[in-house]
Amino acid sequence: MAKLKKKALNLLFILIVGGLGGILADQFLLPYLATVPPFSKIGFIHQAGNGTTIIHPTEKIIITENEALEKAISKINPCLVAVQSYQNKSLLSQGTGLIMTSDGLVVTAADLISDRATQYLVFQGGQSLTGQLVKKDLENNLALLRIEKTNLPVVSLTDLKDLRLGQRIIIIGLKYHQDKFLPFVNLGIIRSINQEVLEVNLSEENSLANGGPLINIKGEVVGLNLVDYKGLLKTIPANKIKEFINL
Repeated sequence: MAKLKKKALNLLFILIVGGLGGILADQFLLPYLATVPPFSKIGFIHQAGNGTTIIHPTEKIIITENEALEKAISKINPCLVAVQSYQNKSLLSQGTGLIMTSDGLVVTAADLISDRATQYLVFQGGQSLTGQLVKKDLENNLALLRIEKTNLPVVSLTDLKDLRLGQRIIIIGLKYHQDKFLPFVNLGIIRSINQEVLEVNLSEENSLANGGPLINIKGEVVGLNLVDYKGLLKTIPANKIKEFINL
């Protein structure tokens, strides 16, 4: 027992002496050696003499919500189109659509595609293109048009299982202003989720958002906005759009 205690005391003594030695070396011995050639040429001794501590900086990138929203809107903008239905030269309806495939498939709200129309126009990248009706889904209020253009930008669709209550979302549409179509947005959150329709905490007074996308903060399409004449909004989830166009 006495031997064990003696060993413990010896170990404690060594630790104390070693610690004091380190402090003395750092505070006195190394600064002194830094003034004596050739020790002064040794890097860590020279730095100790100068009282220099090297800190390796780390860069922390913080993306604010506003920056993320701007990036999301910029990402979706090239995929937006304006849609108009005409009977002869009379405008029947207009709203927004979304490019779904690079070879010209465009999805929009079915109530924008009037059966009385003699022509559908799709405005993309400053061009006016004729839209051909491919099909309609009146139950979900979806319509699919085709335009004769290729190499088009396309959207990314989210999966319903990835959505969360309270998730930040953006309504986006196109409006006509001074001879061109400009995007407009509205911000909100997801209030309710089910397989048939998404509810958000927004109404949208601008009916031109009808047929436009609801996107998340990554610029991915959460669903398609349907806006009635009262400004009431509902959103068809992205999985319904996938089923409709067989993606």
